[in-house]
Amino acid sequence: MRFYEEARRRGVFRVAAAYLVIAWLVLEVGHVISMILELPHVTMKVLLGALVLGFPLVVGLSWMFRIAQGNWDPHLDLPESDPAAPAEHKAHEGNGGHGGGHGGGGGGVDPLPIIMGVLTLGALVLLFVNRSLGEGDKGGDGHGEASSVAAPAAETSVAAAVAASKPVTAPVTSNSIAVLPFDNLSGDPGQAFFSDGMAEELRGALASVPGLQVAARTSSNAFRDTKSDVATIGAKLGVAYALEGSVRRSGKVVRISAQLIEAKTGFERWSHTYDRQLQDVFAIQSEIAKQVTDALKLQLLPEDAARLAMGATQSVPAHDAYLRGRQQYDLNGDEAVYRAALAQFDAAIAADPGYAAAHAGRARTLAAIAAQFDDPAKARVDFAAAEAAAQRAVALAPDLADAQSALGYVLQYAKLDLAGAARAYDKSMQNGGDDADILIRYGLFNVRAGDTAKGVAALEKALARDRFNPRVWRALGGAYYAAHRFADALPRQREALRLSPGLVGGQFDLGNSLLMLGRTAEAKAAYAAERQRWGKLAGTAMVEARLDNKVGAAAALKALIAEFGDSAIYQQAQVLAQAGDKAGAIAALNRALAVGDPGLLYLRHDPLLDPLRSEAAFKPLLERFSIG
Repeated sequence: MRFYEEARRRGVFRVAAAYLVIAWLVLEVGHVISMILELPHVTMKVLLGALVLGFPLVVGLSWMFRIAQGNWDPHLDLPESDPAAPAEHKAHEGNGGHGGGHGGGGGGVDPLPIIMGVLTLGALVLLFVNRSLGEGDKGGDGHGEASSVAAPAAETSVAAAVAASKPVTAPVTSNSIAVLPFDNLSGDPGQAFFSDGMAEELRGALASVPGLQVAARTSSNAFRDTKSDVATIGAKLGVAYALEGSVRRSGKVVRISAQLIEAKTGFERWSHTYDRQLQDVFAIQSEIAKQVTDALKLQLLPEDAARLAMGATQSVPAHDAYLRGRQQYDLNGDEAVYRAALAQFDAAIAADPGYAAAHAGRARTLAAIAAQFDDPAKARVDFAAAEAAAQRAVALAPDLADAQSALGYVLQYAKLDLAGAARAYDKSMQNGGDDADILIRYGLFNVRAGDTAKGVAALEKALARDRFNPRVWRALGGAYYAAHRFADALPRQREALRLSPGLVGGQFDLGNSLLMLGRTAEAKAAYAAERQRWGKLAGTAMVEARLDNKVGAAAALKALIAEFGDSAIYQQAQVLAQAGDKAGAIAALNRALAVGDPGLLYLRHDPLLDPLRSEAAFKPLLERFSIG
């Protein structure tokens, strides 16, 4: 009680109440100013923090000093026997009495408003400073088809690269959005595939809406563990809006919360929570997509709504298995990872034989296994199964872009059928030309088929959708390499490796460009760093031949043949061509054609085969890989 009375005598409660009122006014004014100046969402947090820190300071000052006649004078700690009022009166007399000195009743200035004014001014300065710095990073963030990335390393390296990246400088269009990874609130890390799948389904649904630009999956997922605010994420992805949310799954019930955030201001434009039985989860996806597009003043046309259901399933077990399979496939890992993805796609098909998207996933996975890991005999079996799965997907959903893209991919790699692949890829572009994955496959195909300009245009568009995807940068580097623009290929290949240092085949690509530029020592270092064994051996053989180390080159070629045989026959042809053995290189290429080596898809514009282009025996091979 004595403390309470002393605080009351010193006016602490009055000062605290005044501070809280003025702080509330400052927050109100700051909120309005932040909206007018379009300041980042974190600005108001900074202002609130400054006011919270100022409260104990002002309360402490009020305990040490007292307000009297407009002045803040020191409190006197008097013996209990001395009457307070006379002593305080004497103290005031010593300061000049009531009429003069520091401030009598007529001329004094109350310092409380001055202190609050200084605090207000300081808060506004913080607003403008934050505006100046808010466009950059606020702290550390976190997030061809046959390339491989070790999953944990890939996510970590991409997130680190995102943290070091600068915001997009191009104008941000008002109809652009990123779907950020949905939080898994189920308490079970094993359910992360479900929340990831929900975000991906929404991303695909929104991408089908005419006029809406949607950031692709890899770039959006780079912010999975980010500490950046939405304004920073929007600036880095170059989007005006972000859709974020959470999924809580318990038994047969799922709760999905989604919020549409305006990136520039950080203000919520729309939010909703859905509680549904799992059998209704597919309707939720379309419902959220429609709600978001309505909030963006766009119209989801009936034909677009029908497209959202194309190739889908109404079976929850099938949908779960498909999401797990796609999660595994997207890891671009070793053969065991692809086999795990295949098992999940097979489970999805077993639960719903009419699930077109699962058949497409099965087709791509089998083709990737055959192209990367199988010996020629086993590859023929897996390629045949891949083609059957792709044809089944197209039969079930002819207008499903992913099905047509899978068919093009399989025809390209399994049969080296460029004409058939071109037709399938063109159909995939008609219905999915804004999807980054569709664009990457289409762009790579056109580069390899000889239309570099068309391929680069598609890959540049994919880059605009998915600028943090190392596969896009690698594909662009490959396109410039094929065009013999080696100096332009280098920075794109280096960016792919910066985003994903473990990118299998990435160092081999880089070494090839350096070798073509005559930077032999750097090429040797790049080949030595390649994780893929055949790439390391082929690169070493070529660079040692360039260094006139015939013994080293022969040893590396011998190891390549011994370890991989016909599985790397195309790479053997590259080595022989670079070593000057033209007859041996052409013989290896004919052998590659006999076994159906997918490496032949690079033949038309492969700089490593340039020594062969004047040879008569090389021309039939070129004609074999022409469209039309």
